[in-house]
Amino acid sequence: MMKEIIARLKFESCSKDVLIEFCRIVYTNHDEQLRAIDEFANNYRPNKAIYCLTNQSFISRILNRVVRTHEIDILYKFGFFIKQATIQLNRLHEENKVLIETIFMVYRGKTMSCLEFETVIKNNCGGFLSFPNFLIASINKKFAIDFIDRRLAMHRDMIGILFEIDIAKTAFDEKSPFALLKDGDVDNDTVCFSMSTIFCIQSVEQITNGEMLMWSVQLKLINNDDQQVQYIIASTRHDEVHANPAFHLGKLLVDMGEYKRAEQFLLSLLQDTAVLSQPRRLVRVHNGLAAIYTYNHDYIKALSHYHEVLRLSLTYL
Repeated sequence: MMKEIIARLKFESCSKDVLIEFCRIVYTNHDEQLRAIDEFANNYRPNKAIYCLTNQSFISRILNRVVRTHEIDILYKFGFFIKQATIQLNRLHEENKVLIETIFMVYRGKTMSCLEFETVIKNNCGGFLSFPNFLIASINKKFAIDFIDRRLAMHRDMIGILFEIDIAKTAFDEKSPFALLKDGDVDNDTVCFSMSTIFCIQSVEQITNGEMLMWSVQLKLINNDDQQVQYIIASTRHDEVHANPAFHLGKLLVDMGEYKRAEQFLLSLLQDTAVLSQPRRLVRVHNGLAAIYTYNHDYIKALSHYHEVLRLSLTYL
């Protein structure tokens, strides 16, 4: 759902500046990250989105946090970057199409709590698994296992998971692209999957690596045309997502009970020229703000926004 909404959003030329300012606030006291943000500000181009995703940790760290905590208003700030990274994945797939067709399995190491593993993985064998962020997997199994070793050495209360991802003979889907990222050394090559790519959990079994126990989870890449996937997506898809995707992000915050964040997000849309130029979209935003203020018993502000709804509606009714 989130990926579909972002794909339909239109972003202003100032979107990068808004993201950079936000990142500088997040990393106010981190000189190394601030230098990386300055480099991003000076050198970023749309065709460098995947490079920045894999090489500039301030981006991946914030993205990992916001997709995990569902901070939709912050995710919106990354929207232009996510959209450009997805476009670049489609282009890279086409460029490396012949090579990626020779790859049948890729690997991703991860650690998680026992409860999360039991709930999301072990008790869901045969079901679907979707990683909310972009997923980088190695063609070298040893790299993934070594990563698990290092993580478990620091977090002994966690469980090591080796995801073995079958991508053989998978029909390419431009809505959920994946691409080979070449490193120069074939052993270091990786495959990047787009945000919210869907996999089927085919098997879960415990394995040993020397004296270390871990779990092997066999995943199969699923195309969005799969009937079960289509059923799940259709159950969450609304016409509003297509007609007014930015407002729908605010509505998702309201549905989550995040009224203050929803208020701040919708107020920010009132500064967005893409919204200001569309009276019908403005009506949605003002109506959403009025509903939030009504919920908070701030009836004066609610009435003010309802007046705007009426005024704008009369311009096109």
